[in-house]
Amino acid sequence: MRKLAPLVLLLALPACGGGNSVTSPPPPPPPPPPAAAVTTTGAGSLVLHPSINPTYTFAMETPIRIAETAGGNADWGFARMSISLNGKEVERAELSATDIRAAGFGRIAANSSSVYKVIFRFNTDNFDRIDMTLGFSDAKDGRQFTATVAGTTFTDVTLSLTPLSLKHSAKPL
Repeated sequence: MRKLAPLVLLLALPACGGGNSVTSPPPPPPPPPPAAAVTTTGAGSLVLHPSINPTYTFAMETPIRIAETAGGNADWGFARMSISLNGKEVERAELSATDIRAAGFGRIAANSSSVYKVIFRFNTDNFDRIDMTLGFSDAKDGRQFTATVAGTTFTDVTLSLTPLSLKHSAKPL
């Protein structure tokens, strides 16, 4: 055993320091992406059409501006139109994330502002209030949030006698 001790020491020597290597610190990580902030407004006239789909009486084009203002990305998850009479909801029309993606949309890019023509179909002709709500999730952290499209931000309501043949959809203008 005494004869092996010097051999073990000799083998361990090259592993002990000695060179002039300089290690630089790793570069700092990039800053995290900012959280998204989305605003929505009407971007023109609401256009009411007869619906070519026999399941519904009406189809309404709703031009909506969606703007991201904080530098983050958001995923558009739904568009909902709630129709009420005397404070009670009487009908609801909704586009899902699948409907929105099928139209070629879904991601709201950082620092963007685009107008989308969202088409809702419905049957109710007796109402005193319509509320439009869009749902989003923050691409950074998955936080869910909604934005209401104020009815006062649309410039007018017009009627068209041309039946609207598109399915529920979100299309760019």
